[in-house]
Amino acid sequence: MPDLPAGYAGPFPVERPTGLRRRSIPTGTEVWRLDATPPAKWDWSGFPEPRYRFDPESGAFRTRYAGATLLGAFRERYRSTGLVIPADHRKHRLVRLVSSRNLRVLDLRTEKNLDALKVDDQISTGQHTDVWTTCHRLADAVRTWWTDVDAIVYRSRTTPETSVNYAFFSDDGFTVKSWSLGDRSDVLTGLVLHESFTVDWDFD
Repeated sequence: MPDLPAGYAGPFPVERPTGLRRRSIPTGTEVWRLDATPPAKWDWSGFPEPRYRFDPESGAFRTRYAGATLLGAFRERYRSTGLVIPADHRKHRLVRLVSSRNLRVLDLRTEKNLDALKVDDQISTGQHTDVWTTCHRLADAVRTWWTDVDAIVYRSRTTPETSVNYAFFSDDGFTVKSWSLGDRSDVLTGLVLHESFTVDWDFD
């Protein structure tokens, strides 16, 4: 078991911790997501049990995830498959979200915010059960501390030097466009030739 700071030991306080600050992400910021479902059919109801890092413990709302770069989104999505894009993902959607206003986010990459929460960088990258439980609790707490927060920004495990991840709670602040993966041979070609991906179907 890792040596975890005090903030992982129990629930977060009802009142927002002193020193915890949001930041603003400017209009026009682009993020990317891979999804089996077209954006028009996205359901924002929460899961009964959290599945991913910043899914709420309560199940009261849905969190979706995106990368600040196209490559970051693909690496996060297909890390577990060894960078293989399965054949049955051909009709999955590549989604580009562009912020239509300034986004209000909690940035977990800053030392001040980590200190205020009494946690460390494992909140972004750690795989231990206690870390994930804390992440699930944090998603609920953030929505209590700020009723208008758009996302949690956290460090990427797979592309830490070039991309960050967004855990966002609605698509209200974005303009959205998506494509079938099978229709983006330009993107797939770049991934295969330059980023060591494998695509399990023939494409031109």
